[in-house]
Amino acid sequence: MGLFLAANGAGVFGGFVLDDLPLIVDHPRLHALGEIPRHFASTLWPDRPGLALYRPVTQTFWTLLWNAGGGSPFAFHLFNLVVGAAVPILLLLVLRSLAIGPAAAFAAALVFAAMPIHTEATASIVGSAELLAAAFGLGSLLALVRRRDGLAVGLLALAVLSKEHAAALVAVGWMAAGPHRGRRWKTGAGAAVALLLVFWLRSRVASGWPAVPVIDNPASILPAGTRVLTALWVQCLYVWKAFVPIALSADYSYKQIPLVMGMNDPRAWAGLGLAAASVVAGWRGGAVGAAVAAYWLLALPTSNLLFSVGTMMGERLAYLPSAALAALAGLGFVALSRRIPRRFAWALLILVLAAYGARTAARTLDWRSAGVFYAALVETSPGSAKSHYFFGAYLASRGDDIGAVAEYEKAIAIFPAYSEALHNRGNALARLGRLPEAAQSYRSVLRFDPGHAGARQNLMSIENGIPINPPRKKM
Repeated sequence: MGLFLAANGAGVFGGFVLDDLPLIVDHPRLHALGEIPRHFASTLWPDRPGLALYRPVTQTFWTLLWNAGGGSPFAFHLFNLVVGAAVPILLLLVLRSLAIGPAAAFAAALVFAAMPIHTEATASIVGSAELLAAAFGLGSLLALVRRRDGLAVGLLALAVLSKEHAAALVAVGWMAAGPHRGRRWKTGAGAAVALLLVFWLRSRVASGWPAVPVIDNPASILPAGTRVLTALWVQCLYVWKAFVPIALSADYSYKQIPLVMGMNDPRAWAGLGLAAASVVAGWRGGAVGAAVAAYWLLALPTSNLLFSVGTMMGERLAYLPSAALAALAGLGFVALSRRIPRRFAWALLILVLAAYGARTAARTLDWRSAGVFYAALVETSPGSAKSHYFFGAYLASRGDDIGAVAEYEKAIAIFPAYSEALHNRGNALARLGRLPEAAQSYRSVLRFDPGHAGARQNLMSIENGIPINPPRKKM
């Protein structure tokens, strides 16, 4: 816990950024305690029906935190630190209960606590969905291995109601239930009932699964074969960034990660190599094989391997699967300590933890203010259209329309059909008095999004000589 807090503690002073704004700050229903029951009867994005995400437990915590802290981000960030500190402890208890050895379990928990790839989940307020799903999920596994099946099923339901991908814990729980066939079937039946109830609740408020905007996940429009090749390469990136966290970012949307379009791309072979190595490890069995299998089971729901999800890659999505990677690190530490003097193995582990902790602390500072965050976003993901769009919106919110136009144009150069970037570019140009250019920008919006009411209204005003002063987007 001390290691985690030392590395992540500065995050408590962060603000609201990115999805924190529409999901919490600008969402009045999240501000009223009396609205909590409605969280179980609506989706996460009530104003965007296509994004049918059902996370009522997470939303309930947000409402409680908003009222406890008077709308301050401090309460949310403090909550993330508390839950984030609990997760490595739960991981330690689960691994100890699975009898992988105290040294391996302890080393795994330390590595997990310090992993810099977790920064987005911990420092971002909406990342609390990942933290809650992991905390309830690991609690469910702990109850399961300690033969408290009713508690395990209840905690599993809370995990899935915090974030949907926690449903993969059912398969991990099947593995953890032990070799006794009757116990496995009993565990599976209880988990199935919990999942059926959760997804029945979801079906009552959402008619479909989340839409997949191309700008968020360009792999969503690929044929299955090339989508899988790209998804396998992304898994290579997750594993690399988990253990070698040099370059980290909060945005991997179009087109920060080039698509893998065929076998002539070396990245295709890297992804297939990772998959093959995982199959071999799983086939050999043992603790290593179980950890590898657990990683793929936990990563699968958000991997784009089976179906397209709402994003091509997001470091927050690595939070729960990285528990299995941490377990592999713990097993590797024990294997190393058998080959070299134990004190040298511990010295090496301490050096790794110190490096991870320093990297996490430095990365956490990117969330200390909106200005720092959005500037870091374009620095870490210069190839992403959304990074430049958000930085442009931030500059415009601070009155720098000239700088905003430059960033919007970078976004449009990357993704020419980016209607929101075109619209906001038009707004910035209008505020600068460059009305012919603004009108052209609005026409471009309507070419890609004919139903965009704001662009249509502003274009009509310009064409009819009516003065306009578009409001600035709050960032």
